[in-house]
Amino acid sequence: MTPGERPGVPAFQRELDPLLLLPVRLFVACLLADMRWCEDVAVRGALRLSGRSFAQHVESLRAAGYLETRTEGRPTKLRLTTLGLDRLTEHVTALQTVARTAAELVAAQRADLRPPM
Repeated sequence: MTPGERPGVPAFQRELDPLLLLPVRLFVACLLADMRWCEDVAVRGALRLSGRSFAQHVESLRAAGYLETRTEGRPTKLRLTTLGLDRLTEHVTALQTVARTAAELVAAQRADLRPPM
């Protein structure tokens, strides 16, 4: 076990990124997953967000090192960093594990509800 790991916590839970649990931040990262510069107005428009709300989410991702910004007048350009892409990939993989496990649990519980034949 590495320092900071919590014993008994499944790996997929450790890989869920608290910063990307908010759908807006997850979707921003997904829209920038090609790691190319993109105008902020295009990303904001795709998500139908107000400027203020969007700016707060972008700043959180930028402060964590997940994306970088470049301002050359207006508009601002955004790009996902290598760290951001790595964390996004780990987070989405962990979400897939969570969803698969949830589906298995639901199926098992539904099977228990069926009357015996």
